Amino acid sequence: MSTSVLYHAFNLKGITYRATRFTGDVIEYFADVKEEYIRCPKCGQRKFTFKGQKTRSFHLGPMGRKRCFLVLSLHRIKCNTCDTLWWPDLPFMVGKHRFARSFALIVLDLLRFGTIRWVADYLGVGWDMIKEIHKLKLQRLYRNIPLHKVRYIGIDEFSIRKGHEYMTTVMDLSEGRILYATEGKGKEGILPFLKKLARKGKKLRAVAMDMGISFFSAVREALPNIDVVFDRYHIMALMNQGIENLRRNHQKELDDIGKQTLKGNRFLLLRNYDSLKPDHKERLDALMQANQPLFVMHSMKEQLRLFWEIPEYAQAVTFLDTWCKDAMLSGIKELVKVAKTLSGYRTAILNYFKHHITNAALEGTNNKIKTLKRQAYGFRDMEYFKLRLYHLHAQRYSLTG
Repeated sequence: MSTSVLYHAFNLKGITYRATRFTGDVIEYFADVKEEYIRCPKCGQRKFTFKGQKTRSFHLGPMGRKRCFLVLSLHRIKCNTCDTLWWPDLPFMVGKHRFARSFALIVLDLLRFGTIRWVADYLGVGWDMIKEIHKLKLQRLYRNIPLHKVRYIGIDEFSIRKGHEYMTTVMDLSEGRILYATEGKGKEGILPFLKKLARKGKKLRAVAMDMGISFFSAVREALPNIDVVFDRYHIMALMNQGIENLRRNHQKELDDIGKQTLKGNRFLLLRNYDSLKPDHKERLDALMQANQPLFVMHSMKEQLRLFWEIPEYAQAVTFLDTWCKDAMLSGIKELVKVAKTLSGYRTAILNYFKHHITNAALEGTNNKIKTLKRQAYGFRDMEYFKLRLYHLHAQRYSLTG
């Protein structure tokens, strides 16, 4: 073994090799700091005196199945010119961490193909060290997320823990990447980012979101000239909730057999008619023939579903106004309630036909987030969890297990 081998095998600069020790499956390389690498960090002079000593051990990449360590003798140094005291900082060091830079690169390479737990077991180190290396990398990657090319964003929230704890995410809908994540689902958490986006996102055209008042209020305050597009899937969910409320209210008036029949056919009312099997269509038709309000509301739902396929903005305006008028005249309180909501949000609904954006990409990303949430490791570190969210668009493998 020589200083040259340590340099070429592990990229260790600034040291002089002294000895090697083999103990079981561990190889330790002992070395000292080269004096030519010692320079005062304040005045730059090379005249110094040693003032104390300590030993630091650094994880290196494995050699075969043996774990390797650098055991480095370090002297505390006093500058003879300006009296500054310091410990030497060599090129292979990563702050005060117990691993060499070359070890971190090996870890990041392995994380492309395996989980954090697998990499930790393979290298014979703790899970927390692998996580810390990954976190340092993500911090560098996402210290400043560029916003100047963002045209469309989506805002949504998801549950992070039981007990109604939420996190809000903002996604670049064109690129499918999360730009921002914050704990909670209120206006206060998202407003600072939206104001930053107002300054830096000069190409921003529209924001997709659900009909929650907190998001809407934040966008109107920070981005008053940007179109709001209420997500079509949340609007259809509102309609389905209206049907469900009607079914429940009607079910209360039936006998036990009727209640069971209506309850058992609940999914037929909420599914798209075109996607039903022939026998399910027959059951639904029979159910609606026996219940005029359900028939009307289901028919209105199917009409509203076709609304999103209209090619022209002007046609969409006519359709929505007519639909809301018919719903108001139906006399069905659950349908009237839906119509009043859609009329109140008319502009944001019709903006869909200007931009044709939805939160579908963000909803899909939420499925990946659920996978992260199911893994216990690292979730207690909220900063790391957010960094993982920012990295989801580039991640090919689950790195949490």
